[in-house]
Amino acid sequence: MLGIFATMLAFDGGRYLVVAGLAYLIVWVWGRARFEPRHVRGAFAPAADLHRELAYSIATAMIFAAVGTALFYGARAGVFRVDERPRGAIYFAASVVGLVIAQDSYFYWTHRAMHHPWLFRRVHRVHHLSKNPSPWAAYAFAPAEALTHALFVPLAALFVPLHPIAIFTFLAFMIVRNVIGHLGVELFRSGFTRRRATRWSTTTTHHMLHHARPKTNFGLYFTWWDRAMGTTDPSYETTFERVAARGTTDARLADVTCSQRSAGSRCRW
Repeated sequence: MLGIFATMLAFDGGRYLVVAGLAYLIVWVWGRARFEPRHVRGAFAPAADLHRELAYSIATAMIFAAVGTALFYGARAGVFRVDERPRGAIYFAASVVGLVIAQDSYFYWTHRAMHHPWLFRRVHRVHHLSKNPSPWAAYAFAPAEALTHALFVPLAALFVPLHPIAIFTFLAFMIVRNVIGHLGVELFRSGFTRRRATRWSTTTTHHMLHHARPKTNFGLYFTWWDRAMGTTDPSYETTFERVAARGTTDARLADVTCSQRSAGSRCRW
């Protein structure tokens, strides 16, 4: 069991370190001068915040590894439907896409529930200590929140047959999108949030606004639930355009769209 746990920890910790580490090096270190004008908050977070995010992320990786170990032995016992039987390329692709869509819904509603005052203080507050997150914040969760996120795959595997490589593919997609959400720097171009083909996808700006104003923008991969439930930040598209179109911003971006406020009022995070 310790061997399986060590393997799971190497996988979960490794994918976090590789993706978050590369993003940090490319954007925050090597390309800092180039990317800083497109930083949503106008400035990179201080080193102390990064240290805290890394510390919590180590604990998160261990929790993910523990749940992965339980999934492995549960699959061997026939509890979870994880096996290597071939079901064809169409089923493989559909299972990965299905996991992405299902997790987006799971995340939206569990995430929104965590913003209830009682749960927020006990479960979700740690993640929101990152007012200006870095790529390392992708795993910066309190243990209870880390467990909530980790339980998604076992819950899915109770009902849907999943190939191990499909799970691997899904988890790789998850960490990449999670790191992009916490990157701090907007990667998408002007107009992305308004085009019919792309407006359904979340952006770095979308999640950065959630860290600034926690009562909005609960979605993970898609904006569907936020748009349907009226939880999209009113300034989202305006803020995105300021960052993406002009390539510059500052820490006084609108709390709501400036045009919606009275003349002379200050627009700030």
